[in-house]
Amino acid sequence: MRSSKAKTFSLKRLLNPSFWEKLSFSEKKDDFYQKQDFWNLIAEDYDELEETPFYQFLQTDILEEMERRGALNSSYTFLDVGCGTGNYTIKIADKVSLVYALDYSPSMLNILRKKLEEKRIQNVLVLEEDWRKYKPDRSFDTVFVSMTPILRDLKEVKRLYKLADKFLILVSWAGLRKNFFLEEIEKKFFKKIKENNKPGIFLLFNYFYTLGIPGDVKFYEGFLERKTSLERIWKRFKLRLEAKGYKIGPRKEREILKFLESFTKDGKLEVKTKVRIGALFIKKGGREWKE
Repeated sequence: MRSSKAKTFSLKRLLNPSFWEKLSFSEKKDDFYQKQDFWNLIAEDYDELEETPFYQFLQTDILEEMERRGALNSSYTFLDVGCGTGNYTIKIADKVSLVYALDYSPSMLNILRKKLEEKRIQNVLVLEEDWRKYKPDRSFDTVFVSMTPILRDLKEVKRLYKLADKFLILVSWAGLRKNFFLEEIEKKFFKKIKENNKPGIFLLFNYFYTLGIPGDVKFYEGFLERKTSLERIWKRFKLRLEAKGYKIGPRKEREILKFLESFTKDGKLEVKTKVRIGALFIKKGGREWKE
């Protein structure tokens, strides 16, 4: 009997939005990826992802899903939050009336502006804004957010939902992000591996489900690949290791670089990260958010 009551209690907790809100609140402790400097630093080689077959498939399929579900229309306004260098913005521009491309990294947006100029795209409004401080004076037909730390904060997700008139589409990690080199560095130089798994798309889906706003999730699994200079790869690795709380002094850095150098070929290091990513599609049907 006690076991049955315990299960019922646990289920009630899981079906209560406050459970997921508290989980979201705990996620705010790690705000390293919220810092503008981080995104400015990685802007230079951010677009290398577009050369990865898995990323190309992921992006193409998500765009096709948006079209199939009716989220892209020549009369629609489209808000791309955390647009970065515009990997989605550029491809969406000719499918909607106007794209609002928002990001707070000047380095990322400078690359986007160059793309828009080169491709002579004129229906994109670039907004250099911090989403947390951004107060739009309008709503948008479709709101889209992909792979940004904004999605860890359900208070911000709530704002995103309210700004979407017809569709909200969220793309986030789904429990798998495994990189051989990073794991070896942690074991070899720090003697442990700090787990850094975030609820990601599961947090978002479950939260909306408990609010009576069920979405539809599609999962993608594959490898993100980079083949670039040791210096540029280490810049990314160091940022991620520091984000997990590791202290990296000059001596430790030299040791790690020597280790990575043994894997380089012709001055390049080939890195593969096995990932799972989920896309959550929500079509609004006149339902108001429960306060």
